Amino acid sequence: MEGVKVSDIMTHDLTFVFENDTVEQVIELLDMTRLSGVPVVDSDLRVVGFIGEDDIIRACLPSYFTLLQTAAFLPDTNLFIKNLKDISHEPIIKYATKSVFTVKSSDTLLFVADTIMRKGYKLIPVVDDNNVLMGVVSRLSILKESARREMAVTDK
Repeated sequence: MEGVKVSDIMTHDLTFVFENDTVEQVIELLDMTRLSGVPVVDSDLRVVGFIGEDDIIRACLPSYFTLLQTAAFLPDTNLFIKNLKDISHEPIIKYATKSVFTVKSSDTLLFVADTIMRKGYKLIPVVDDNNVLMGVVSRLSILKESARREMAVTDK
């Protein structure tokens, strides 16, 4: 894994949302792609945030829920549904995580694997020197590359 670079394993599929896309549009995209989150970009495709299912769920829950960390105290499921309807046409950037961890294509697989393990990320945007989205690297791509390398070593 030492010599492997992000460019060797990154996905060039640019699944992302624009900062002004609505919450409803993002939910549809996440459902269609079966992704749990995607980068948020501006009109120049620069990464300005990251939106995940958990960010949208958190936006729909009353603030006291965050303190309690359990849905058992949620008095009414209809409140969640009402809140989701209320925010459905708002721009996604309002709920996105703004301080996004990104990597460059020249970063090592070891660096990315370490970060994913320590921070619990599932997907990391890959950007160029101008912060323009080039692709993503996922936990699965790291696992696949590690397994491929393990098989190559065992076959020798």
